[in-house]
Formats: sequence, C-alpha cells, structure tokens
Amino acid sequence: MSRGGISKRCGCTEVVDGKRRQLGARCPKLRRSDGSWNPRHGTWAFTTTVRGKGGKPEPIRRSGFASQTEAQRELDKIRDKARRGVVVTDVTVGAYLEEWLGTKSDIAAGTVRSYAAHIRNYHAPHLGHLRMDDLRVAHVAEMLAEVPFSDATRQRVRATLRSALNDAIREGLLMVNPAALVKLPAGKRPKALVWTAERVQRWRQANELLAACEPDAPEREQLELAAQPPSPVMVWTPAQLGQFLDAAHDDRLYAMWHLIAHRGLRRGEACGVEWSDVDLTAGTVAVRRQLVQLGWEVAETRPKSEAGERTVALDAGTVAALQAHRKRQMEDRLAWGPAWVETGKVFVRENGETLHPARVTDWFHAIAEAAGLPPIRLHDLRHGAASLMLAAGVDMKVVQETLGHSSSAITSDTYTSVYPKVAAAAAEAAAALVPRQATGTGMHTPRTYPASAGQTRTGNAWSEGGPPGDRTLNPRIKSPLLCRLS
Repeated sequence: MSRGGISKRCGCTEVVDGKRRQLGARCPKLRRSDGSWNPRHGTWAFTTTVRGKGGKPEPIRRSGFASQTEAQRELDKIRDKARRGVVVTDVTVGAYLEEWLGTKSDIAAGTVRSYAAHIRNYHAPHLGHLRMDDLRVAHVAEMLAEVPFSDATRQRVRATLRSALNDAIREGLLMVNPAALVKLPAGKRPKALVWTAERVQRWRQANELLAACEPDAPEREQLELAAQPPSPVMVWTPAQLGQFLDAAHDDRLYAMWHLIAHRGLRRGEACGVEWSDVDLTAGTVAVRRQLVQLGWEVAETRPKSEAGERTVALDAGTVAALQAHRKRQMEDRLAWGPAWVETGKVFVRENGETLHPARVTDWFHAIAEAAGLPPIRLHDLRHGAASLMLAAGVDMKVVQETLGHSSSAITSDTYTSVYPKVAAAAAEAAAALVPRQATGTGMHTPRTYPASAGQTRTGNAWSEGGPPGDRTLNPRIKSPLLCRLS
C-alpha cells in the first residue's frame, strides 16, 4: 500500500481559453495571508492505493472532510484494515448487491426473484449509496424499520441482505455482518383455525350485515373486520371437505383436488406430476418436480428442498380417482386428435397443455364458492391433510415425510390444526385418569351433546368459545347492528 497523501480542495472555478474548470487545490482562498489554512473555505481529502479484490492495486479517494484531522483519521483506518488483510474498496452496497445477485445461478428461480425484489424495493433505496466498509448496524435497522407488512416480511428482507453480506465477509470486504446483528421480533406463522359451526355462523352473519350496511356507516370498519376469516390459515372440517369433494366430483380436475386434500401435495407439485411418476399398482406418486409461478410466467423446477423429493403413498380412493382421471384424459386425447399437446403431465388443460398454477387456484375458489363453503386457500387443503392424518392417529414422522418437510417441527408448528373433537377426546381421556369419589354430579359427569345423523357423541361439540348469544347487547358498547352478530 502506498503512503498516499492528504490535500485540501474547493469547488471554485476559472475560465481558461473559453472553458471553465475547477481550481481544486490551486484556489488562493484555501490559505490565509499568513500561509495558514483557511477553515472557512474548501474541504479535506486523501488518496491512497490498497490491495483490492483479487490482490490487485485499487486507488482509494475520499473527500468532503471538514478538517485535516478527520481526513487523517479515516486514512489511518483504511491503512489499519489493509494491514489486517481486509479488502478496502469504494464499491457501494448497491453495486455489490447487484453483482452478488448475478452470481446466484445455483438457487431456484423463485428465490432469485425474491432476492431481486428485496434489493430493488428496500436494500438499494436505503443502503445502496453507502460504501461497503461504511455499512453499520444502525443503517440496516433503519432500513428494516421502513419495510411495511409483517415481522415475517422483515425477517425475509433481512435474510437476503445477511446472505449477501456473508459472501462479502468471505471476500474480505467486511469484518462483521451488520444484518446479522440487528434484533427483530420473530416472524410468527399464523395459527391455523378450523371452520367450526360457530365460526361459520358468525362469518356469514357479518357478511350479511356488511352487505346491508351503508358505505359511510360508522360500524362498517368493524363489520369489514368481522367479515374476514378469523385467521389467514383456515381448515375445513372433515364434513366440509367432504362437501367440497362431492361438489367437485364431476369436475375435470377432481383427481387433483382429491390428491391434494388427502395427500397434502403443494399446488406446484400437483401441477408438475407426470404419469411416469405414478404407480397405480403400487399406489404411489413420486414428487420429482414442480411448476412455480414467476410473475405470470411458469417454470418447472425441482421441489423446494431435498426433503421435498419424496414418494407419497396413496389411499384406495385416490388411486381410484387417478384411474378414472387417466381414462378421461385418454378420451380427451382421442377427441382432440392431432391438436392434442403431449406434455406427459397428469393434470392438464382440455387440449393437454400444462396447467397454469394461478388458474388452478381460481378454479378451486370457484368450486368452493359454488358449494357454499367458507373460504380457505388452496394451500390450506395441505394443512387439512396434515390435520386429518394426525386425527387418524398417523405418526408425526410419517406425516412429515408425506408432506416433504425437512423436520417434524415444521409439520407440528405450521401444518396441523387439532380438530375440536380430537382435542375433546384427549381432554376426556386425560380427565379419566384422575380417580374421584364424588360421582354423579354435573361437575364430574362427561358432557353429552345432541346426536346428529343417528350418532351419540360424548365430549366437546364442534363449536368453540362461549355459547351463542354471549356477545354484549349493550348499545353503549357497540352499535345495534353489531349486536346482531351472535
């Protein structure tokens, strides 16, 4: 590294041969009449040469310092970094992130798209102008504070920057990772809730009242909230799922709905299944690929993780549905003749073309709405499949492998909702272990609920929370319109 030099410059100009140019260090105003520096004119700068990326010499120039002492202090810092083997560069955070993104050829296209969105929307606008060696924890914290939406979104934005800066550390551009040192609240996954009879009733009442509410009514905002599902993740009861499958029984993609609902495939995995992946004799489907949506474009990729590549066992009903689907597809192929598009996919459009995942989602919502069911996302069928398996007593490890998770913790924390009757049975079983002498009282007698369809059930009902009608009717607390939500 060369010694470099410190100088003082200003922005004053002069005209020479009809052209205007800066005086720089030649400006006479930089010094007083006695030869000392004028503190009110110009700023200090320094230049030096250090070892850059790849060991090549790289000139470094920094300017805009208010005093010679500040310039010397910054120059000493750079020299100290160079002595410790840290690569010193004038590369900005924005330039580095752009270059870094271009090297990410070993990750999924959807991940690259997510990284690019984070850099474009958050990192570059707030941090892009900073030099890499000037980036501090406070800068990253301020950037994350400007990210809208949820804590989970901030965690993802921070994770992208942390990954890029980890690579910068390996290249010697940073000593520590500022993104890793920022404290953020944990991004909690939303709790999956079951569409119990009580929740469905309240949701329907809220939507009916909202439809009758005037646009400028003071209670409209509260009604709009009440008209939303209780959680972003909702699960149908077994009876509701059966109602959906009955409504979709004659649909051309019935086998897909049946497969997702019972075996928990992701939307992209179901769209990507090929007949070569299906063994109807053995009753299995191998998940080897998926269709992912990049904007509106669709790309075929491998499953999102190593655990995602799996072989899923099929129940007899799903095998029968796939057999009927294959027969129907062969009839479609004959009907279309030369116009048939051969893709090898199990689930295709009428002419054999690949399905667009977004169209599949729209199709699902149309069937569910026509069946009069409360709303869930297509992905929530996957939550329901996990809950059904656990309610049937399937071991957690088997559920994990069926869903293609890397650990059972993800399965239990995210994709399982205990159905109320399962929870009630567990509560009664636990209570039965306690020996009691005082019997025959209401306090110690198992609860019995009205039978349905000729059945008698003991334990909890499908409803949760307080009994119907327990909401306050006090008009001083809420409007009469909201009091009707009971």
